[in-house]
Amino acid sequence: RVPLLRDDIAERDQDDLLARIEMPLIPILAEMEQAGITLDTAYLKKLSGEMHTSIDALTKKIYEAAGGEFNVNSPAQLKEVLFEKLRIPTDRIRKTASGEGLSTAASELEKLRGLHPIVDLISEYRELAKLVSTYVDALPELVGKDGRLHTTFNQTVTATGRLSSSDPNLQNIPMRGSFGPRIREAFVAAPGMQLLSADYSQIELRIVASLAGDKSFIAAFNAGEDIHTRTACEIWDVAPENVDKDMRRKAKAVNFGIIFGMGSQGLAQSGDMSFAEAKQALVKYFAVHTAIREFMDLQKALAKKQGYVETVFGRRRYLPEITSGVPFVRAQAERMAINHPVQGAEADLMKLAMVAVADRLKKEKFAATMLLQV
Repeated sequence: RVPLLRDDIAERDQDDLLARIEMPLIPILAEMEQAGITLDTAYLKKLSGEMHTSIDALTKKIYEAAGGEFNVNSPAQLKEVLFEKLRIPTDRIRKTASGEGLSTAASELEKLRGLHPIVDLISEYRELAKLVSTYVDALPELVGKDGRLHTTFNQTVTATGRLSSSDPNLQNIPMRGSFGPRIREAFVAAPGMQLLSADYSQIELRIVASLAGDKSFIAAFNAGEDIHTRTACEIWDVAPENVDKDMRRKAKAVNFGIIFGMGSQGLAQSGDMSFAEAKQALVKYFAVHTAIREFMDLQKALAKKQGYVETVFGRRRYLPEITSGVPFVRAQAERMAINHPVQGAEADLMKLAMVAVADRLKKEKFAATMLLQV
């Protein structure tokens, strides 16, 4: 019996993608979902109490900064406090989707940082409240009768081919901030077992260097150099020993921003730098990495010519918006055209690695199993 889409897959030369990557992964994901992972609920209960205490303390500080009590979770009351009572400038704030008033979304409050102490306090409050409601208090309620947390891995949801996780989402456990790493400590090994974490090193940057044939990046990777420090040296014309943490952080934003097709505006925001500095950084970057500029231009041209781009393994992403007459829509499609061959190849390689690891575990008869992929 011929599967319904077999002819379409063959026509797109995707038989190998299906047979070597996607099909072998199905039973592996099923085993991972059934296995689940142990959650230390007693630890989370203790952490919850600590975090609620921190939230209460933050609430009091917010009241003091506002000059009175109000419902911090109410956008209407928050808007009144920020823009009417405290008169924080609103020239950079967009309106809500309904157009009825000014937005107090996290992205908008970010624009107000430094204008009043209450802004940072509210951002910190929201972050803690989200961590508590989404993870610390919610995850223990989802533990199965076996004492383990079971997620669902979605194999064909994302456009790039990456796996996603839902009910609950275990691919989005926070790792930054004072409480993020502590939440991760709640995921523990079963008695007599240990958790092992394995990852590729800067795989996206290695892929783009390989696809573009960028000799400078390839040489740096082969030499074991810190790639972000090297980029900082190229952008600011300094020796490696003179690269400080801020310069390296900005260089990192440039390296990863390129993968997502960011321009000067997006890079200025993600790298926390001025528009002029971001623009100059890109000029210096592409003066050295001409091969990456050529690769980016080629992907956009291919998308316009054939309507799609694909990974080295043949995973396609169709981009009909690439010929849109709306500049914003077209620019977004161009960014996807640059990003997909990189992130899509990363997803393909990760799935191949999972298949290889599962095969090796069975072949060697190790008393081990894969639990999560993040």
